[in-house]
Amino acid sequence: MSRSFKTLLVVLTAACALPGSASAATASAGHLRVAIDSAAHTADFSQTAARRNVVVLQEWEQPRLRSLKAANPGLKVLMYKDLSAISTTSGGYTGTGVSKEETVAHPEWLLKNTSNQAFTFRSYSYLWAADIGLRTYQDRWAANVLAKLQANDWDGVFVDDTNPTMKYHYPVASVAKYPSDAAYAAATGSALSVIGPRLQAAGMLVIPNFGEWRVHRAVVSGWLKHVSGGMEEMFTKYGTTAGTGYFTGADWDAQLALAKETQGLGKLFLGISHSARDDQVAARYGWATMLLAATGTASFAMHTDYTNEAWFAEYDYDLGSPTGAETKIAGGIHRRAFTRGLALVNPTNASVSVNFGGRYRGSGLTSRTSTVMAPHTGLILLADAPAAPTFSAVVAPVRPATSTTRAVTPPAAAPLASRATVTIPRSARRSLRVRVACRSKARPCRRLVTVVLRHKGKRANVGRRTVTLRRTARISVRLDARGRAALAQGRRLRAVVSARS
Repeated sequence: MSRSFKTLLVVLTAACALPGSASAATASAGHLRVAIDSAAHTADFSQTAARRNVVVLQEWEQPRLRSLKAANPGLKVLMYKDLSAISTTSGGYTGTGVSKEETVAHPEWLLKNTSNQAFTFRSYSYLWAADIGLRTYQDRWAANVLAKLQANDWDGVFVDDTNPTMKYHYPVASVAKYPSDAAYAAATGSALSVIGPRLQAAGMLVIPNFGEWRVHRAVVSGWLKHVSGGMEEMFTKYGTTAGTGYFTGADWDAQLALAKETQGLGKLFLGISHSARDDQVAARYGWATMLLAATGTASFAMHTDYTNEAWFAEYDYDLGSPTGAETKIAGGIHRRAFTRGLALVNPTNASVSVNFGGRYRGSGLTSRTSTVMAPHTGLILLADAPAAPTFSAVVAPVRPATSTTRAVTPPAAAPLASRATVTIPRSARRSLRVRVACRSKARPCRRLVTVVLRHKGKRANVGRRTVTLRRTARISVRLDARGRAALAQGRRLRAVVSARS
């Protein structure tokens, strides 16, 4: 994770799992903000408290902590700390759990290379590699961080650089004590087994940023029991260039699986996609993937940098609750239905035609039943809400073999229809209720009720029923598929009542 320890701030979300939820449009997942560059200190946070329910700040960002808590008292606020590195104290603060000054008395806490020299991370010369496998280091890290958490109104810690490999920071074979991924991963797991339970026992959340999670899933899965959740920093896409860096195929499958696994254990899952700031395609791909897996403890962000907040229209879609688990359909498309919408992902490298199974809008589409999804894309769709329909109804004939029609508008609610109207309850999807009159006292009346759809100059019968009655009555006429679709779309229907001998 890119860092600057002058000002580091991370904001993340876990909708539903934690109290104090802000305005979350979708109940199953929330949103994550990461703002850890120096410039984030003066970035815009005016929408953060309203959009998120968990915030992570460096310990020196206490004014930000207080302002966000004031705006949303239910926020869970976590403190950022690096696990695998040691840095120098500045202004009384450090972004790591153990400071460089403390190593004067404990030089063994500095990890050595094969030349028996302490070394810094490849891209961060101010970060010294720590020997995280030492119990004394683990105890000091836990004690230092817990004391800082308890000194103020913190809810836990975000643990950066929780890695199963050293390869992104230093050549693996050049680390004297841990010259393999397996050796270094064992040291990291040892640290989590001490730090995680100790802080959680004190009522604190512990959320690590797991490096190379997708690749080292089996290892990281063994760590989850020690912590409160985890973050995948390269979720569905990496790099800041639009159109490149997408995970597809088996890699995408692995990320979807680990998101499900983490939540299945009752843990928080956080995912970050990377691209150009206005890359809505990348945001849709990541957010739709998260929605496929989300069960109430997942959060997502799409970032270019860790300074500014990116927000996309799809984040505000109110999809409602999932109606089931995600499924894989024809062409490799993954689909999940919600009470008010759909999430679809094409994690393949081919364009695929997909039928929605209904009429939907969103993600650039307007009232569509199908589309062609390009490679590595996602769609977040809302079901078309039927407009308030205007229907026609028929006055029952006074004499046999005659009929008279007039247009009426049903009431907004769903009371019984007045004479000669068609009543369409808000919940109607398959049938219409029609009031049919019989004014003959001598013998029963036989009536044919036909529901007619007129569209683009053409007429189609979409439902019919013959009834025999002695007095005025309300009957239900079942609609066929075309009639049900017309009802959902708010089209005009006409119920024609005629005599039947």
